[in-house]
Amino acid sequence: MSTNRGKWYVVWSGTEPGVCDSWAECEARVKGVAGARYKSFNTQEEAVEAFRRGYDDEARNVLRAIVRRRHEAVNYEAFPEIVRDSIAVDGACAGNPGMMEYRGVDVMTGAELFHQGPFADGTNNIGEFLALVHALAFFYNTSNDHTAIYSDSRTAMAWVRNRKCNSKLARTERNGRLFELIARAERWLTTHTWRNRIIKWETTLWGEIPADFGRK
Repeated sequence: MSTNRGKWYVVWSGTEPGVCDSWAECEARVKGVAGARYKSFNTQEEAVEAFRRGYDDEARNVLRAIVRRRHEAVNYEAFPEIVRDSIAVDGACAGNPGMMEYRGVDVMTGAELFHQGPFADGTNNIGEFLALVHALAFFYNTSNDHTAIYSDSRTAMAWVRNRKCNSKLARTERNGRLFELIARAERWLTTHTWRNRIIKWETTLWGEIPADFGRK
């Protein structure tokens, strides 16, 4: 059993992958390394196990460990402008780029309607974009042209409006599937029309969007 009372650090991607018993050693291995991947742990045993599992598995555990925010009822009395017949979409990313996921929920009940991911080496903006297109296709396939869609991302809304994901994300061996989804979403946008309104969720007035992943 280790007697180190400080943090332990795992370096998955750096000048020398491995387990470090000090921040100074970890920093020396990751400083200046593009795309370095590392994380601190409370014990040596946790660090060794995380290094053995690999970065992808550890990132998935981080996503699973995040406690989802309990759905708070929308205050329609205070904010009658919020559309009752609506869903909200949101994306979240553990890192930038990092493990990304997105989902859509019913605004009134908080019921989750769809949830995709995690996808490796993604970004939050891409998650928001894919969530919006997923919602549009979801309603198109069910002949629903009246339910509104809320998003708190002006960037994703602009990408949908222009029918183009304008991300600068580099393609890697790990995010090929994500780029396939982006291309499919863009094709859908250029070959379909929709009547469902996409509305900006006003976070400063109404609080976090109901689809929020609760990571702030």
